[in-house]
This record gives sequence, C-alpha cells and structure tokens, in this order.
Amino acid sequence: MLWRAASCALAALAPVSGLALADQPRLALPLSCEIGKTCWVQQYFDHDPSGGVKDYACGSQSYDGHDGTDFRVRDTSSRVDVIASAAGTVMTVRDGMPDRLTRGAEDEQAIASLECGNGVLIAHGGGWETQYCHLRRGSVLPQVGEAVSQGQKLGEAGYSGLAAFPHVHLALRKDGKAVDPFRSGDEGEACGAPQYPLWTDDVLAALPYARSDIIGQGFAPGAVKLDMLEEGRFRGAPEAEWPAMTAYMWAINLEPGDTIRVTFEGPEGIFATTDVTLDRAKAQYMLFAGKKRPPGGWPKGLYRGNLEITNAGRQRLSQSWQSTIE
Repeated sequence: MLWRAASCALAALAPVSGLALADQPRLALPLSCEIGKTCWVQQYFDHDPSGGVKDYACGSQSYDGHDGTDFRVRDTSSRVDVIASAAGTVMTVRDGMPDRLTRGAEDEQAIASLECGNGVLIAHGGGWETQYCHLRRGSVLPQVGEAVSQGQKLGEAGYSGLAAFPHVHLALRKDGKAVDPFRSGDEGEACGAPQYPLWTDDVLAALPYARSDIIGQGFAPGAVKLDMLEEGRFRGAPEAEWPAMTAYMWAINLEPGDTIRVTFEGPEGIFATTDVTLDRAKAQYMLFAGKKRPPGGWPKGLYRGNLEITNAGRQRLSQSWQSTIE
C-alpha cells in the first residue's frame, strides 16, 4: 500500500497564497491533552531551505527539512488520544509497527522507508490533507474510506517509526506541498507572531511560542538517567528507606549558553546542588542533585527541589517542587 513519507523535499515547501480563508482548513489540536501539562510542542516546521533550521518564529526548535509539527507526550507510559484535526475521509492507514525509541543508526536503518510508523492520512477536500505519524501499535482505529469528524479519535500517541520521543507528527499539505499551520503565508522576513495560521482560535490561543519547556521534575531514589524518565519509571513520593534521594528536572528545547542549576534541600541541613552550562542546543536534557541516605535514615520533614535556568544573566525558566516524609 502506498504510504507518503513523513518528510517532503524542501523544494516542495511553499506558502499557500491566493486562497480564500473559507477554502482553508481550521485545525484542532491533534492530541486530546493540555498544552504545557500533558503535551508540548517539541519541534516546529522548518522554514529554512538552505540546510539550516528556522521555525516560524525564527527560532531553532526544529531540524533540517522537518515538514510538520511534533506534539510530544511526557514519556512512553503516557496514554494520550490522537484525534482528527479536521473532518475528512481516511485515505491510508498503517498499524502493526513496534513502538521503539530511535537511539542510533541501527534503529534508523530498521525503519528505513517506514519513518512515519503507524499512522493515518486524511483528505479534507480542495487538495488539503493531514497526516498523523508515530501512533502506538494496536491503537489505530479508522478504516480506509471512512468519514471522520473533527475531534474523532484516530489512535494513541506512540513512538513507532522514526521517533526519538513519544509523540504525534502532524503534517499538513495542500496539493502535495507541505504547509506550516502556524505560518501558511509569508510577508517578508517577519518573525514572531504566526502569519495566516490555520489553527482554530482556541488552539492558537493555547499555543504561544515557547523557547523551552520543563516537562518533568520530582524526586528519585538515586542517580537519574534520561532513559529512566523517557520510560516513566519514577512515580510516587520520597520514602524514608530510599538508599539515596535526588531532585531531578527534565526540560526540552534548551539553548546554547543556558546555565541549569538544580538544588536539593531537606531537614537537618541536607543540601546539594548541581549546575551545568550548555555549549550547544539540547532537544531534551536532564539534571539532578542529591545525597546518599544518612546513617539514621532520611529524617522526617519537608524536602524541596528547585530548578533555575538562566542565560546571559537573565532567568529563563524556574520551577520548585516539594514532598514530605512523615
């Protein structure tokens, strides 16, 4: 069965112009989630045809040739519905590909020509279509030829195909050409606010451009690795018998020059801090600070974690969290 690739050649990218607003789709969010709490925009559409990277706000939250918008969920244990952004007719579906995070060349080779993974392609009339990629195996619901309504469940966000994190890749096309729903037309080289956006008003209001986001924080019973967070291993509150305790943070789309500081504090003068300054952009990053358990166990009381991200002396992000051992 013919399946359109998740990426289009940059030569095909062009703004849509000369169309009445009524002829263009108005897209709903492709996930049943709350932006900034249970889902985030990890990567935007790339507008730079030269081999560099430029999202609609002239930032770098994309990668070369990225022809859609990636809405991520927190980790691989997250069960979030993928829904149709607009009403239409299902043209193609695929299911059965395993969910496996892409972590190297071997993983990439294993899904060559199947980068979209499990997904759905919907035609909306007038040459418009949307494609939904990386759905969870076994979750795809619609059949080819089925009419779907806006907001109808298509499946669940997963990490099939070429996926370094669990998400849905939403691609919008007009007559086969990729279109950015944040910037369907251009007026010069202006950056910042969306131009001719194709989202519904409520979605657009919920999607202000965010240079970086904190997607997780908490306490863990020892050293933390990124794959532990990606797999959703940490749940629950600190316990008195933990062999160690760390406060950790997890953020996306960090920038060169960002200084990240994580602080861990507890009763009876317990204190630890870790900081690092990034020399390059990071699509996602984890940092923790902590201590081994004292000889008498963790004392009762309040434990706090704190995160601060600064750049060139200016605070960009901050977060605090706490828990009590009774």
